[in-house]
Amino acid sequence: MAIMFDHHQWGVAFGILGNIISFLVYLAPVPTFYRIYRKKSTESFQSLPYLVALFSSMMWFYYALVKQNAFLLVTINCFGCVIETIYIILFITYAPKGSRNSTVKLFVSMNVGVFSLILLLTHFLATGSTRILILGWICVAFSVSVFAAPLSIVVSTIN
Repeated sequence: MAIMFDHHQWGVAFGILGNIISFLVYLAPVPTFYRIYRKKSTESFQSLPYLVALFSSMMWFYYALVKQNAFLLVTINCFGCVIETIYIILFITYAPKGSRNSTVKLFVSMNVGVFSLILLLTHFLATGSTRILILGWICVAFSVSVFAAPLSIVVSTIN
């Protein structure tokens, strides 16, 4: 007799596993930010990876709300938005003036401006499954950039 697996149960199981792994990934910079807090300095750390991660979390959260019935996406990206916001606040608090100003400008332009533009355009120009498809591709593109953003630090150390 063949054993039948319910694909929905497997999806939930892997979704929970993905959330656990994502939770750990979001917490990976805690030692860095503890160091920033302890030294009261951002040293040579960059804010770009955290700004991009916040933007990606915001986009996935919006996607999950539009898609509906995406509870696991909502929970992990809500957590991601909270933790990345804490990181950015700590960074701004302890960054030197120039770095603080550029971080705030980048935050406002990307996490407020671009996000609002995407939200408005997808809300008013796309409907139903087309909106979900467009948002999904945007989310995937920014998810890739979350992993590429730390490479900007590698490039800056080479130069």
